[in-house]
Amino acid sequence: MRAAAGFAAVTSVVKAVVAAAFGVGSSMDSYLMAFVIIGFPSAVLVNAAQTVFIREYLRIIAAHGELAAARFLRGAIIGLVLALTVLVVAWVALLPAILAVVGHGLAPAQRALVAANVSRLIPYYYLNGINLLGYGVLQSRKAFVRSALIPIATPLLIMTLVGSFGADLDVLIGSLTLGTGAETVLVLILMGREQLLSSAGSAQAPHGLRDFSWGTLTLVPGTLVSGLSPVIEQTIASGLGHGAISALGYAAKLPATLNSLLTTAIGVTILPYFSERLARGDEQSCRRFFVRYAGLLALAGMGIAAAAFLGSEPFVRFAFQRGQFSAHNTLLVTMLQQAYLWQLPGAMVGMVAVRYVAAQGRYRAMTIGTVAMVPITGFLQWTLSEVWGAAGLAFGMSAGAALTAIVFFWLALRPGTKPMRSWKTA
Repeated sequence: MRAAAGFAAVTSVVKAVVAAAFGVGSSMDSYLMAFVIIGFPSAVLVNAAQTVFIREYLRIIAAHGELAAARFLRGAIIGLVLALTVLVVAWVALLPAILAVVGHGLAPAQRALVAANVSRLIPYYYLNGINLLGYGVLQSRKAFVRSALIPIATPLLIMTLVGSFGADLDVLIGSLTLGTGAETVLVLILMGREQLLSSAGSAQAPHGLRDFSWGTLTLVPGTLVSGLSPVIEQTIASGLGHGAISALGYAAKLPATLNSLLTTAIGVTILPYFSERLARGDEQSCRRFFVRYAGLLALAGMGIAAAAFLGSEPFVRFAFQRGQFSAHNTLLVTMLQQAYLWQLPGAMVGMVAVRYVAAQGRYRAMTIGTVAMVPITGFLQWTLSEVWGAAGLAFGMSAGAALTAIVFFWLALRPGTKPMRSWKTA
């Protein structure tokens, strides 16, 4: 938790540096839209792969040993890079059509700038995909502190280079790529050390890559639809007027920081915990723990959201109001931030419920729940934005998070259709 807090603090400082340099306008709009577009195909594939990988990697270590796990890891990385290449080639070919939909409210010159930024972000796309699988290795081995500390390299480099060279998109994109590359080097070093901890066990991993592939493919429809959530938001925001995209981006920073500190940190640690408990057949006590834990998180999330709501305006003024970021921008971002903050209880409970379902190996249930809830959340955002503008879009996200948490909590407690396969008999 301390490492996660440090990462959240650093990323908040970085956002303040970027806000002072770029303000709210078309330049930052084009970068944020390109970031979402290039991140979409990677998120679809790698988020599904990482979830399946953690469970399968732990099973292979327990059943076949470290050498089998190392072989499985190499095969998973090679397969992931090949799949990412196929996706990015198709994505770039479809980019004009994508921009016609996502950037429907943008002028032709700004669409061209978004397309150029997408091309410059391709190295980041590959590095980030490799990193996410590497973090899956570290999380499987419960190296949570190192998993939380390594990502600090990227915001530190962004803060240093943007602060030194000023408001230039080339500098921002270059520093993002350099920072992500530094993460990759650190992750690979730690992965190499972890793989050398033991040389015992078979070099074979029967069915490991096949199970990993099928599990990933089962989750891909869900992560595909889930990945549409920021795209849907960007699409709606692009029609809300000049600066709406960047204003929403700044407003989402505090909720995202709290999510990184609380939701993501808890979610990362809870999947290996649930997986081990369920694999030992300790289902009843694990179920009771899940229910109590979800209740506590709901209460904590409400309290944190309420406190952050009250302190929202001073936070925005202190964090962003300097340089090109005016007092009027502060009022706008404060209103949007307060609407976003109410997503915290739902996001926290939803994350733990999703991890519990994943630990049960019920990937199809995860996919069905996600495919159902993302369009509902998008519909809420669109409907409320028609009434309240950008604030309605932000509040729609919070309402969708609450509904999603309820659905996945129900799915987590519903009995699975098949018994979970034991590690020892796999």
